[in-house]
Amino acid sequence: MRCRQVTRMISESHERSLDIQEKVGIKVHLVMCPHCRRFQRNCETLSKMMKEFRDAENRL
Repeated sequence: MRCRQVTRMISESHERSLDIQEKVGIKVHLVMCPHCRRFQRNCETLSKMMKEFRDAENRL
């Protein structure tokens, strides 16, 4: 897989469940690619921040 495919699927994984083939392909790519690992961490951080923001808004 190429970085473009992996980053797209990482983004999509926040909106839908990936199938096993997609998950394995991402994991194999992430072992070799520090840039995509960083992208995945950034996406996870952003997703967490957005959920915290949503929860804070719901408490008001």
